[in-house]
Amino acid sequence: MTTPNERGETMMGLMVGLSVGLMVLAAGTAMLANQLRGHRTALLDSHLHHELRQAVDWMARELRKAQYSAQAWETRSPTACDDTFCDGLEDFSIEDDWIDFSHDRNHNGQQDQDECMGFRLSGTALQAKRSCNPSGDWLSITDSQHLQITELRWQLRCELHENWLRRSVLMSLKAQWPGDASRQISLSNTVHLRNDLPGSQQALFCP
Repeated sequence: MTTPNERGETMMGLMVGLSVGLMVLAAGTAMLANQLRGHRTALLDSHLHHELRQAVDWMARELRKAQYSAQAWETRSPTACDDTFCDGLEDFSIEDDWIDFSHDRNHNGQQDQDECMGFRLSGTALQAKRSCNPSGDWLSITDSQHLQITELRWQLRCELHENWLRRSVLMSLKAQWPGDASRQISLSNTVHLRNDLPGSQQALFCP
């Protein structure tokens, strides 16, 4: 039994309080959702960059060895190149998104079947050539389900120095997160080829 001095909350007051509480809860939930989306986006960007950087670094390490021959000191001079690593376009050539090169992997001075290399873009995957067979035995080195390569470019730069041909290759790539074209990244790397060629080979390998 209540006395005249006792008062309770009215139904209207309870409804107003409940509405305010729900609004605060909704605002907090929206803020948390935005933070989680931002965190996920940052993780995706970091993963995308890491995957692409790994591929670029490996490609650069291989490309630096282009046209290496353990017998170069015997077969090459400023006027001639008489070994199997500088006698054809499989030893070094660039066409669109495709680059071919060879190097003396086992240091025996002879071009063996596994000493032709190359990189190209096939669909949205990077591929590496693993043999001198006509088919090339191409192997994908990126997975389009995790990383989609949208562009691959090569730019060759040449300079004659004391009758030797010095070369560098600018490698540029663009990639995106699968199914989300808004998440894109670009990387480039200038690769200085370690093995100079005789200047007489400029027309073939650096037109």
